[in-house]
Amino acid sequence: MAVELPNEPNRWDEATTEVLLRSAQAGEKDAREVLFARYRPRVLAIARSRLGHNLRRALDSQDLVQEALVEAARDLERFEWRGESSLIRWMARLLEHRATAQADRIGAQKRDRKREVSLDSTESSGPGRASSSADPLELAARGEMEERVRQALERLPERQREVILLRDYAGCSWEEVADELSLASPDAARMLHVRAVAKLGQLLGG
Repeated sequence: MAVELPNEPNRWDEATTEVLLRSAQAGEKDAREVLFARYRPRVLAIARSRLGHNLRRALDSQDLVQEALVEAARDLERFEWRGESSLIRWMARLLEHRATAQADRIGAQKRDRKREVSLDSTESSGPGRASSSADPLELAARGEMEERVRQALERLPERQREVILLRDYAGCSWEEVADELSLASPDAARMLHVRAVAKLGQLLGG
């Protein structure tokens, strides 16, 4: 489930990020562009992991990120700063909501096309003729599992959800996870991750 994160320079400290955010919220376009450019790779990495394989092929994540950042620019004044990770999560949620809406539209279009193909096939081939396609049960099971994982992640306590997103979705090292979540050490990050994965397993099994 790990995702490769695009290479990026050494991370700013949170004070620098907050200064840029305050400037962007005050209407400084350059500060906003620098801020968004800085976190775009990380938000995109998280989004790609949430979208799933089939959806990644169907959607242009770069376009979704751009749309989400445009939305973020409109709503930036209302964003409440609670540390660097809160900004990343906020942007990622905007992107996820856009991806979900886009997926719903694509799904509706595919269902419409399938109905058209089914009607055409029935008219030309008669009843009882099987159509050639990918195994629908396998595709349905895969999509259902991806949706279950996404919903289970949303039910985790915030810190447990974040440790999974940072480690398994954003691909951060244990040192980066510990730094991001203000944990005492990489070992503390590992332990939090163990508890989070166990809790996620319980939610999925329940």
